[in-house]
Formats: sequence, C-alpha cells, structure tokens
Amino acid sequence: MENTIQLKLLAIGYDAAIMKVVDRLLNSHTGWNGVVAFTKAAGLKNIVDEKYDAVLLCVGVTIADEQVIREAVAIRHSATIVIRHYGGGSGLLENELRAALDHNNQ
Repeated sequence: MENTIQLKLLAIGYDAAIMKVVDRLLNSHTGWNGVVAFTKAAGLKNIVDEKYDAVLLCVGVTIADEQVIREAVAIRHSATIVIRHYGGGSGLLENELRAALDHNNQ
C-alpha cells in the first residue's frame, strides 16, 4: 500500500483497552481512516451507515458474531474485505491488511 491510497477501515472488538491501541494504530498511518466499534451492535450500525474497504474482527469477536458481521457486510457492501486481526504491533496489522487487499485485487 502506498501512502497515497486512502483506506476506510472499521475495527470491531470488545476489549476497550486493546481497541484503543488498534484505533491508534489504524489512524497513525497516512491515508488510513480507522473507526473502532466496541460492540457487535455498534459495528453492525457502522456497516449499515458507511462503506469500508476492510472490516477487522478483533479481540472478543466470537465465531457466531463473525458470521453475523460477515453476512451484514456481504449484503451491504460485498466488495468490503472482512479479516480477523489476531493482535500484534502495527507491522503485523499493516501486513494483514496489505495481504488481504492484495489478495482481493487479484
């Protein structure tokens, strides 16, 4: 990803302390606009209200929650990528997003 690319990202996770770090990491990259949702309901509302390039499923999101979120994304914005973010520093987050976006563009 080049710095000129503008990405709109939604991260959904249930641990406030960790999600604050995710928020900081998302919004520290030039060209990234990150939004964090701390509940499934807030994440689903964001999916209905806005279009995102990617939705990150973070800490606490269960398999059942993931299925509901993936279905909502598929219905609203089928081009949006949904990926699991398993934690780690900004390098891992950037690499996860880069790999998912590169794979989606092939």
